[in-house]
Amino acid sequence: MNVKASISYLLLTVTLLLLPSAAFSAEQLSGKQKKAREIYSKARFIQDDKEKIARLKEAIEQDPTFEEAYWLVAQTYKEQGNEASMFAYYERVAKPKYRNYYKTCFKLGKEYYNTGQYTQAKEWFGRGGEKYSAWVQRCAQAEELKKHPVPFKPINLTRVNTDYDDYWPSITADGKRISLTVLVGQREGQKNVSAQEDIYQSFYDEKTGTWSKSESIGGPTNTDKNEGSQNYSVDGRYMFLVACDRTSSNGGCDIYYSIRRGNTWSPAINCGRPLNTQYWESTPSFSPAGDELFFSSNRPGGLGGQDIWVSKVKILEDGKLQFSQPRNLGPVINTPEDDFSPFIHADNKTLYFSSKGHPGLGGYDIFYSKRSENGKWGIPKNIGFPINTHRDEIGFCVNAQGDKAYLSSNGILKNARGKDIYEISLPDSLRPERMEFFDGKVWDSKTKKPVQAHVEVFRMKDDKMVFQSVSDEMTGEFQTYLPVDEDYAYNINKKGYLFVSGTLRQKDSADMKQKGIEVDMAPIEVGALATLNNIFFDFDKSTLKEESFAELNRLIRFMKQNGRVAIELAGHTDSKGSRAYNLKLSDARAKAVANYLIEKGEINAARITWKGYGPDKPIADNATEEGRAKNRRTEIVIVKDNSRPSMMPAESSIR
Repeated sequence: MNVKASISYLLLTVTLLLLPSAAFSAEQLSGKQKKAREIYSKARFIQDDKEKIARLKEAIEQDPTFEEAYWLVAQTYKEQGNEASMFAYYERVAKPKYRNYYKTCFKLGKEYYNTGQYTQAKEWFGRGGEKYSAWVQRCAQAEELKKHPVPFKPINLTRVNTDYDDYWPSITADGKRISLTVLVGQREGQKNVSAQEDIYQSFYDEKTGTWSKSESIGGPTNTDKNEGSQNYSVDGRYMFLVACDRTSSNGGCDIYYSIRRGNTWSPAINCGRPLNTQYWESTPSFSPAGDELFFSSNRPGGLGGQDIWVSKVKILEDGKLQFSQPRNLGPVINTPEDDFSPFIHADNKTLYFSSKGHPGLGGYDIFYSKRSENGKWGIPKNIGFPINTHRDEIGFCVNAQGDKAYLSSNGILKNARGKDIYEISLPDSLRPERMEFFDGKVWDSKTKKPVQAHVEVFRMKDDKMVFQSVSDEMTGEFQTYLPVDEDYAYNINKKGYLFVSGTLRQKDSADMKQKGIEVDMAPIEVGALATLNNIFFDFDKSTLKEESFAELNRLIRFMKQNGRVAIELAGHTDSKGSRAYNLKLSDARAKAVANYLIEKGEINAARITWKGYGPDKPIADNATEEGRAKNRRTEIVIVKDNSRPSMMPAESSIR
């Protein structure tokens, strides 16, 4: 999951396939001299570059027409960073008299393209005729991108970066915690086979405007093996990571997750099958709605190389996760070449990822795609030059506000430091949807101790989930960001407690950004009550509005989770109008709620009663409109509680 274990773990196989095979027969090689072929065959497996080049040059002296030997010399120089010698050796056999002339032209075109020399690349691709016309077009597109640069002022996060290679940044939605993968033991220009990856983190101090010096998150998440390619959930409650060669792995590299409790992380939990396979899985990114995990894999069923996949996720009562059979994102996002390193933004609409297959500037470029309301992905767009270059740009993430992005690079400042993490300001045209902060704390109403509860936020107009997670069992805290210009409702639930619901309307966004909410959860017992804050009726009527159904469906879930509980639905009004009229209206509204629950057929009708109390039980002053609004409410009251295991069926698992 580093350049050795995330890209390179996979690319090592690809590289070996691209090199002349051990089974390459003498008849397939262009070299005719037996001694030259023998020298070449041995040289391919020499590890020392200097000796390898010397042996290959010896083979070329024996047979000056030996094209594969020239190619391998060129590739070895490339690995050393000696581009001039690489091009020189390719060009020595880039002549029509050689048998593999067009292959050499293509190789030269690719190398010029991958070094950002698009004019030369077009020339060499052009020599291949119509066969390579698509590559000529790519070069033209790259030139066009360079003609229209986007604003770009990278800031090296010097306190976040270490003395080693630093990459795969991930930042929490509030921008206060950043994590990174560190190749401990390897510095610029080194090839230290004993180096291994760990996850580090740094915290932002708002008073000083600086990051703390990054430190390892320690055990049990970090081990003496490789851990990295980590990604935070939008609330920082979950951290996904990739670990390689563990005894619990299904393959070489698997995706794991850890749950934060206070300031500590749980031992890493393998996501298991069907998410992980014997193939390569890496670069996870958890959706803000808590219902999808995007990741990369070279598993069968893709479009080629590495593809981006998505798995549906269910958050269980104890905070652990359950994963569905992954689905390939399809040909709009994936290409026959490599597509990986997805990052789904907090708006749950904007997907950033790296690709070699979409038109770019060479190497891995960063692209973004927008998801429509019907779930379809838009045509990916290149994020632009000079954010993208002819080098590899990977590990791109964006804060929830959408104004700052983080990436790793070894060439932005040319400071000989190797790979470092950089912060950039995103131009308006590249930003995701604007977000608002929402947070709170969940307590037991009796003990005043923190509660680990399931927190859901959904869009009122269509019950679409926009956020779900669990509150911290040590602190009771939760936090998220929500797209603006929508009205939301929240539901906080835990088995054994009455659920708590509320409304987050756009006009309240400034207020909720300042203080969040304090949630007291009442343990289930006879007499305990909760207000159904998201039940709506037309004025002076008892007909349920459609936006009430989401709350009522969650009430059904509550009844199923607590299968020995019986409730009364209590209707209340304000004091305007006659008492007799209000008693009748409140009773009709309570009955409408009861009928909805019963007609769904999932709850025994004997567990549900209703009664209208009219204006008799106010909870606020009827002299004000705000008070009257609070008094117009529907409550559930526990009238029976046999605290035994539920005989009702549990919620269905992921299908």
